[in-house]
Amino acid sequence: MQSLWMGCCAAVAAIVFTASAIADQSATDDPVHAFDHAMLSIFHRGQDALTAETRPVMIIARDVTVMTEDGEASYPRDAPTYQHLKSTSHVVLGLIGAVTPWPDENTDDERWKAEFSIIINEIDVFLATLGGLGMTEGDLASQRKMLETARAFAQGALDKDQITREAVSQVINDMRPIWAENMEKSARAELNALHSAVSDARAAISEEEWTKMYVVHHGGSSVKDVNVVLLYLQRVMPEKVAAGQVLFAENAHGNDALAGYAGYVRMQRHVGAWVFGDPERMRVDLLGYEAGSILDEMIPAPPPKPTD
Repeated sequence: MQSLWMGCCAAVAAIVFTASAIADQSATDDPVHAFDHAMLSIFHRGQDALTAETRPVMIIARDVTVMTEDGEASYPRDAPTYQHLKSTSHVVLGLIGAVTPWPDENTDDERWKAEFSIIINEIDVFLATLGGLGMTEGDLASQRKMLETARAFAQGALDKDQITREAVSQVINDMRPIWAENMEKSARAELNALHSAVSDARAAISEEEWTKMYVVHHGGSSVKDVNVVLLYLQRVMPEKVAAGQVLFAENAHGNDALAGYAGYVRMQRHVGAWVFGDPERMRVDLLGYEAGSILDEMIPAPPPKPTD
């Protein structure tokens, strides 16, 4: 049996190796691909070198971490109140998720019932542990009230075997005052923790290091108008925001990847400056302007609709 297994493994390995060799040979035989690969490899090596020298860099993720040429120093960003109140408030998201898409009355869609049963069970488990989270008496009472309101609604819907949009809207309205209170307290807890960590990090950095430091936040800036961390950074380091030294890395995970994002942005600015004389040019798709003109030719605009 062992020899048979080893033989199978060898056969599979040979197949994989052969496929890989064919793919490599195909790439080598394609002069366009080979040239493109060579040029991009050089480009990426330059970007890697630029990333390596992008120090110091401040990473704002779970903690605030300053990465220098000599190592890393992390400053805790603990905010239990923020996590507790935010997580409890997510009961509203659970209710919305359970009725989305809205159940079709003409089918035997049982998903909302299963989800409501889960919500009830999770609330029961959570309520049993809520008192041990170290909340104030006021916060504890508010969270219990919100959770019990959601539980009573879910149980009532199951008992009636019916839900209506009006009933869902009403229970959300009933919980909204506590939700709003949670948001205010969560924001305060998050900002206090962030400000403490950033202040400690800043105090340990020389003025020279601070001037050249990039700040990378782990999180997307998809909320363009009111982003908590961006609002904070605009208040405490407006000169860095204006200079383009504050970056949002939506899809980077881990300190090395976040630091690498700073190198990526710097490389894109080098390309814009060298080719167009504008460091920010690569924020626009390289083919974007040309594509707009071509689309004007390809797809003529329809005549405007008549107006009253």
